Formats: sequence, C-alpha cells, structure tokens
Amino acid sequence: MRDCRGFTLIELLVVVGIVAILAAIAAPSMSGFVRKNRIQNQTIRIYNDIMNTRIMAMNTNRMHFVEFGLAGNQYRVVEDTDGNNANNAGASDTVRLARTAMVPFTYANIDPGMEAIEIQAGGFTNNLVTFDSRGIATGLLNVSGGAICIPSVNLRPNTNCIVVTPTRIRMGKYSGAAGGCNAAACN
Repeated sequence: MRDCRGFTLIELLVVVGIVAILAAIAAPSMSGFVRKNRIQNQTIRIYNDIMNTRIMAMNTNRMHFVEFGLAGNQYRVVEDTDGNNANNAGASDTVRLARTAMVPFTYANIDPGMEAIEIQAGGFTNNLVTFDSRGIATGLLNVSGGAICIPSVNLRPNTNCIVVTPTRIRMGKYSGAAGGCNAAACN
C-alpha cells in the first residue's frame, strides 16, 4: 500500500471557498478602515507641515504663513521674503510648499453611506496660520486658538483636527460640537 501525503482536490477547494467567504465579509469593513486611515494620515501630514513652518520661521527669522481655504482642498506655506509682514504669495513672497490634501473623496456620490470630506479652518484671520520670526502663532481670532478640521460624521477617526495656539500645536479628535471647526470642538 502507498503512503499518500498532501491534500486532495476537494480539501483544497473547501479551503479556497472558506477563504473567499471570509474575504467577502471583511472587504466592506476594510474599505471604511482605509478611508478612516487616510483622514488620520492627512491630519498628521498637515500637522507636520505646520510644525515645519513654525521651525522655518524661527530658522530664517522671517514670518511664515500657512494658507487654507484655497480651491480644491489645497493649502500652501509662504515665506515673507520681502519683510512686509503680509502674505503676498507669488508676488513678492516665496511659496515654500503647495499641497493638495488627499482627503476629498470623489466617490462620495456613489454610496449614500459615504460622505464628501473637506478641510475646514476656523479661528484664524483670513484662513492664515501666521508664525512670526520667533515661531509664535499670531492672527488668532480668540485666546483658545484656531483649528484645522477634517470632519467626518460616518468614519469617526481618532485624530482629525489640529489646534494652533500662540505657543503650542496639538492634534485631537473633532467632536462636531461647539458650533463648527474651532479649538473647543477639538479634544
């Protein structure tokens, strides 16, 4: 009698079928996880850009601006190279960084469960995060600071907002309370 080792074709098909069923069950939840992760990564990316802008302001001893509210979910970092303490991007000041946020999901209209997401800024003069030559944030509309939010009702990511105070920048979770994107709504 022969010693047969290995799998039969039927055993192999049963295992492949079970794996296919489990993959079909896991795929929808994985989609939400990926979108949630994109929001968190974008928040961290904006946070890093703001921190780098603050450091550049101190290193160059010049004012720097992070400008939000541009078309297409874009933001940019501008260095005040002419020394007039005003944002003149492209004219006499140097644009150091221009980025398009990754978070606007263009497929939001396909599934009613998905939502269109955009970056919001609140509590800043003219949607500008301004750092003076010492790295202190100025142009804030209130003492508690300004906020940059990437609100999402359906996904609820762990970090989706940034609060900028004169001497501190921190990330948090946007609660949606307190009347929109502001420092009080970012915990």
